[in-house]
Amino acid sequence: MHDGRPSRSPIARLFPGLAQLAEGRDAAPGRDIAAGAAVAIVMIPSVLAYSELLGVAPELGLYAALGAMAGYALFASSRKCIVGPDTTVALLAASAIAPLAAGDPVRAAALAAALAMMSGALLAIAARFDVGAAADLLSKPVLVGY
Repeated sequence: MHDGRPSRSPIARLFPGLAQLAEGRDAAPGRDIAAGAAVAIVMIPSVLAYSELLGVAPELGLYAALGAMAGYALFASSRKCIVGPDTTVALLAASAIAPLAAGDPVRAAALAAALAMMSGALLAIAARFDVGAAADLLSKPVLVGY
């Protein structure tokens, strides 16, 4: 399906954030770097708290969040999307992981990593099959309902 945009190389489709940086479309990369640093600084306290909630070492939550942000910078190109740890996601993950971990922090870390990898794989599959079109269709009624 052709949407009027020029076709992009497979590398640019796989790494749109990196391709955007390489194309030099951003007139002020310093502002993007400053914004990213500000988001990272703001997210640190919440990441530490959410990792404690999950029953894993706080530094593991910090590493995971920083890795996720770096991955987002490579694999995404939205300038309007807000990324970072979310209370609802942390509570849902904790409710799934805590009973299975049975208080073992090593097992909790392994389960959290497995959950993150499965979620990422599911999102990648959804992106491949353009499930976002269905989300766009459903999002307006949901947002209007709020």
